[in-house]
Amino acid sequence: MGTETSAMSSGVLSRSGRRYLLAALILFLGFGFQFAALSSHDAAAQEDGGQIYIVQHDDTLWKVAAKYLGDGNEFGQIVAATNAKHSEDPDFAFIQDPGLIRAGSRLWIPAPIATLPTGEATGSASPALPASIVQDAPQPTAPGGSETMGKIAFSFWNDSPGRCTYEINVIDVDACLAGAGACQSNRRILALNNASEPALSPDGTRLAFRGWGEIPEKYKDEQVDHPYFNCAQPRAERHLGHTNLDGTNYQGTTIFWEDAHPDWSPDGTRLLFDTGRNGDGITRIMAVSADGQSEDELRLAGQQPAWAPDGERFVYRGCDQTGNRCGLWLAKAIPVQAWDLGLNMIGPLLEEAAAAQPDWSPAADQIVYQSPAGGSWDLYVIKTDGSEPRRLTDDPGIEGLPAWSPDGEWVAYLSDAGGGWGIWLIRANGSERQQLFRFDGGIFTPLAIEPYPNRDWLDEQISWSK
Repeated sequence: MGTETSAMSSGVLSRSGRRYLLAALILFLGFGFQFAALSSHDAAAQEDGGQIYIVQHDDTLWKVAAKYLGDGNEFGQIVAATNAKHSEDPDFAFIQDPGLIRAGSRLWIPAPIATLPTGEATGSASPALPASIVQDAPQPTAPGGSETMGKIAFSFWNDSPGRCTYEINVIDVDACLAGAGACQSNRRILALNNASEPALSPDGTRLAFRGWGEIPEKYKDEQVDHPYFNCAQPRAERHLGHTNLDGTNYQGTTIFWEDAHPDWSPDGTRLLFDTGRNGDGITRIMAVSADGQSEDELRLAGQQPAWAPDGERFVYRGCDQTGNRCGLWLAKAIPVQAWDLGLNMIGPLLEEAAAAQPDWSPAADQIVYQSPAGGSWDLYVIKTDGSEPRRLTDDPGIEGLPAWSPDGEWVAYLSDAGGGWGIWLIRANGSERQQLFRFDGGIFTPLAIEPYPNRDWLDEQISWSK
C-alpha cells in the first residue's frame, strides 16, 4: 500500500494502481450515466406533469383519479401509466384488476388528459372497475321541459372487495346530464348498507327501501363461514323502512323480512308493498302508514304495486280470485274483510301473465310496464282503460324496471344495451332515447345464501321523484 501510494505521488502507477484507477473511472462513468438517465427521467416527469403516488389504506383507483385527474372515470389513465412504468421499473405496481390495489403500492399519476369540446377524454377506453359507476357523455339533446328533472334511485349488488352488499344510489338527473364531474359530486350512496328496492317519497326528501339485515357469521346450521360476514357496515334492518337521503332519521314501517317493493302514496302518508310473510307461497299486496303504526290488509294476491296519482287506486301484477287471467290489474287501496274478497278489485288492465313492474304516470292516464312479449324484455305503455297499448323500446337486450319522471314526460329504466348495465332515459313518445349512467361491475345476483334468496335484476326497482 505504501509502495502504491509512493508510486502515485511520484506520477508512476503500478499495475495494481492502474487497475484501481480504471475501476474508479468505470464506476464514475456508470454513476454519470445513471445520473444523466435519472435527470432525463425527472425532466420528462416534470414535462408531462406526472407524479408518484403511494396507495393508502382506504384508497380506490376511483378516489385517486378523482383527486388527481379531476374525474374518477379516468382511473384507466392511472392503470395504463402505472403498468408502463412497471415495465421499466418493477418497484411500480402492475395492476391486473383495477378493483384490487394494495396499500403501499407505487402508482404513477399522469398529467390529466385534455378533453375535447364535447367533454369526452382522448385516449383508450378504461378497463373495468368493479361496482363503480361510469357515466357516458350526455347526448346532444338533453331532457328538458321542466326546471328540474329531479332524482333517480336504484340499487345493485356491489361485489367489490370490502363492500359485498346491496347498495342504493341516488343521482341528480340534471347534474348527470351536465357532466361526469357534476354527476359524481351530487351522487349519494345510502349510508345504510344491505338495502335494495328503493322508493323516493313524492317530495324527494325520503327514501323507502327493503333492508336485508345483519349478516350471520355462520350459515347452514352454523357449520359454514358466511362469505359476506365482514362486509360493509352499518346495515339496514331486515324489513321495510325509510330515511332521509343521507341515511338519518330512520323509520321502520314493517317487521317482516319478506316485505318488499315499497311505493309511496302521492301524499306521502302511506306505502303499498308486496309480501310473502304468510309462508304459503302466495305474494300479497298490503298497505302501511308511513309511521308504521297502521297496516291495511287488502286481501289481494299480487306484487309490484304502484299508486295512481289520485291516491285511491293502484296498478299491480296479479290474477283474478281464481288464479286466472293473470297480468296487470287495477284495484283500490282500501282494506277489506275476508267475506269481501275482491271488493277492492277494479278489474284487469292487461291479460298478459309475463307483464311486470308497472308504474302509473303522475301526469296522465297511462301506465308503463315491462314485457318479454316481443322476444326480449322491452317497455310498453298502455292507457289506464286498457286501450292503445304500444311498444316504447325495441332492443335485443334487456329494458326493464321503468319509472316515470315527476312531470310524466320521461321514463327511466334499467338496460344492458351495449354490453353493460346502465340507467337509460326515453321520452314517453319513444324519442330521445339516451343513456344516463353506465355502471361497471355492479351485479344483481349475490350468492343465494342466507339472508338472500335467488335474486336477479327482475327483483329490483327504480324510483324517480322531485
